[in-house]
Amino acid sequence: MCGRFLRQLLAEESRHSTPVGRLLLPVLLGFRLLLLAATGTGVYGDEQSEFVCNTQQPGCKAACFDAFHPLSPLRFWAFQVMLVAVPSTLYVGFTLYHVIWHWEESEKVKKGEETVFQEGGSSRDASGTGSPRLLWAYVAHMGVRLVLEGVTLGSQYYLYGFKMPSSFACRREPCLGSITCNLSRPSEKTILLKTMFGVSGFCLSFTLLELVFLCLGRQWRAWKHKSSSNNFLVSESTRIKKEPTDNFSVVETKQQFQGAEL
Repeated sequence: MCGRFLRQLLAEESRHSTPVGRLLLPVLLGFRLLLLAATGTGVYGDEQSEFVCNTQQPGCKAACFDAFHPLSPLRFWAFQVMLVAVPSTLYVGFTLYHVIWHWEESEKVKKGEETVFQEGGSSRDASGTGSPRLLWAYVAHMGVRLVLEGVTLGSQYYLYGFKMPSSFACRREPCLGSITCNLSRPSEKTILLKTMFGVSGFCLSFTLLELVFLCLGRQWRAWKHKSSSNNFLVSESTRIKKEPTDNFSVVETKQQFQGAEL
């Protein structure tokens, strides 16, 4: 029963998703986590210890580093991953509630039925296939995820830009005058910064593509259903038009047969 429930949960969770949302977006999220865990600490772990300023005045280096990086890139990217994962987590939770509710309802129905009907209805889907609630929940979670990806990508550009400079000019209290501070390994930091920009941009593009494919798929299915309904109506109307002629020919044949007997 546990295996059936898990299979049903996975089926419902991926029912409305396209191959983009089912494969590419989880792969990109995993790649972002792997990149952050494997290289993030090694590249940005010394950003404060190797931030050297040409002054020995107490408190000046800390003030300049705070002006240069109000938020550490590592902490920002970790917060970005958690923030982007929140809509997907909520959607999985909603899907779990949906499956549990329909599972309990089906169990109540089965207990109230007779044994014959229980055996006949045991293969029914316990989650309510094609539920519009799950569809709108999936669309909402992808829309929120698209907004969060765009906001975090814009925030990353506002905080760090596209290039990590090799030096930083600081004029801030308690520093006396203009102070120049140097950074370690700016090229490595720039490469990782641009890589994280690229991964975030791909996630944003694929999220938008997922919504476009979802809308196109819904329109295609609606058009296909409408065309099949029209074909069914045309065939029904043709059959109804043919029925009076067929009945008339049958009556006429019977009358001829009776006249021949007489």
